[in-house]
Amino acid sequence: MVGSLRAAAEGNIDPFENYQTCLNQLMTPNQNSILHVYLESQSKEPEFTDFVDLILEMRPELLLQVNVEGETPLHFAARYGHANVVKVLIDRGKALPIDPESGLTEAQKMMRMTNVEKDTVLHVAARNSRSNVVEILTKEDPEFSYSANDYGETPLYIAASVGSPMVTEQILINCSSVDYGGPLGRTALHAAAIAGDYETTRKILEKERNLTKATDQNGWSPLHYAAYFERNYDVLKLLLEYDASAAYIVDIDKRTALHIAALRGNEEAMKEIVSCCPACCEIVDNRGWNALHFAVASKSTDVYGKALKIPELGRLENKKDDKGNTPLHLIAALGLKQEGWKSFGLLFYDERMRCGLNKQSLSVEDIIQGNLGEIQQKEILDSIEDVGSGPFGRIVVEEDKRVMPEYKDVSLDKIREAHLVVAALIATVTFAAAFTLPGGYKNEQGPNQGTAILTKKAAFIAFVISDAIAMVLSLSAVFTHFCLALLRADDETEVKILKVIELGAVLTEIAMVGMVMAFITGTYAVLATSFGLAITTCFIGLSFFFFCF
Repeated sequence: MVGSLRAAAEGNIDPFENYQTCLNQLMTPNQNSILHVYLESQSKEPEFTDFVDLILEMRPELLLQVNVEGETPLHFAARYGHANVVKVLIDRGKALPIDPESGLTEAQKMMRMTNVEKDTVLHVAARNSRSNVVEILTKEDPEFSYSANDYGETPLYIAASVGSPMVTEQILINCSSVDYGGPLGRTALHAAAIAGDYETTRKILEKERNLTKATDQNGWSPLHYAAYFERNYDVLKLLLEYDASAAYIVDIDKRTALHIAALRGNEEAMKEIVSCCPACCEIVDNRGWNALHFAVASKSTDVYGKALKIPELGRLENKKDDKGNTPLHLIAALGLKQEGWKSFGLLFYDERMRCGLNKQSLSVEDIIQGNLGEIQQKEILDSIEDVGSGPFGRIVVEEDKRVMPEYKDVSLDKIREAHLVVAALIATVTFAAAFTLPGGYKNEQGPNQGTAILTKKAAFIAFVISDAIAMVLSLSAVFTHFCLALLRADDETEVKILKVIELGAVLTEIAMVGMVMAFITGTYAVLATSFGLAITTCFIGLSFFFFCF
């Protein structure tokens, strides 16, 4: 038994010639026949199909033999992409008599057979992106409408979900009746949008552009999914090109794709949606929240700041929800909980004075100063946390991307000290390097006495320039930290400190690059005569950028 299965795996026909009458009894524990074993064991498509031909000549009934999962040899050939074997199996089925009751050939019946999960051979081929097999199957039986399996997946939906444009194209071109459906009310276009597959999305839209309006059981259109995933910007843009009105579709919570993009912090998606459909900015959800409310709910000052730069969204800053809260009311409440938002809220003094009162008679200023009851505070904060759910459960939002939250466990004074030490160290080293030039000085009497020996070498010139840049930038960083002491104490001091620290950090980073370049060029200048050593030293110096990356 073991020897027979091993021979089947190797495609060795000799051991089976003397046991033709019992070949159908050679089974694995999962009821795989020797054909199943052979097809599963081939790491690539067999060059010849002699083994399959000879086995079927001996025992034709093995053509339709199924294992415990209800899979025929054709299922296996489709799964592993053995297109030449698929042709052989189909031709064998065609050679058998037509079923008088159904009027179908055995080949058609075999291609339409389903396993225990209701997967046909086409389902299996699509899931494994076997475009060559899909082409054969769809051309052999183009009239059949492949229904969904036990999970609600049609072959086209599977092809779209795995991101297989070639499989999708074969199904759309060859099948006369295509089922676009999928599980949970989704369509193949939903699947393509989730996968972020531009080509698959385009091919489906070319065939059935009305799918842009189809919504799943959560009310999400393909555009909602494209807005949810930041990586799917190209797909989102394509969907809007085919049907800009999709931007007005709302889900069961009355959220548009713009709301989802704002909540997820997808800046490019927000810009594209607003550019195509500026009027969709007026749509609010079941709480009266506009897209700018959702930008606050993302808990990212970076997202909110970028949303404000979009003029159509910036005009929503004073718009109230059903409880009278504007986006700035939410910012003020969030500032009581997150220090970064407290500083951020200080930038909108003029705007917050024009927001008026909410339905609890609270102004933005009242919330900032903490002049609200515990119940009122909890109610507003809970509303920010309650961003709703979606197809993936509770919608996950990005954490605040500003620098401040990252510093919450470290005092600003310690950060300043660390930055100052680094900047001062670079300034000291580069200053000293300027007076200990590589190659030394000329000692001979004359007008050139005391000048650098390597003055005319390109590498030396690069060294001097790099060293000067590093020293100036590092001293500039030191100066920015010195300026921090000049800031007067007021409500905006923390914001100014952050900006100065960020500026100093950028200057220090560029100074580091200049110092490394000065080392590389200076070393090369003095080692030019030993080319191998000079190049090796340069590569070692350049490894700094690799570690930084």
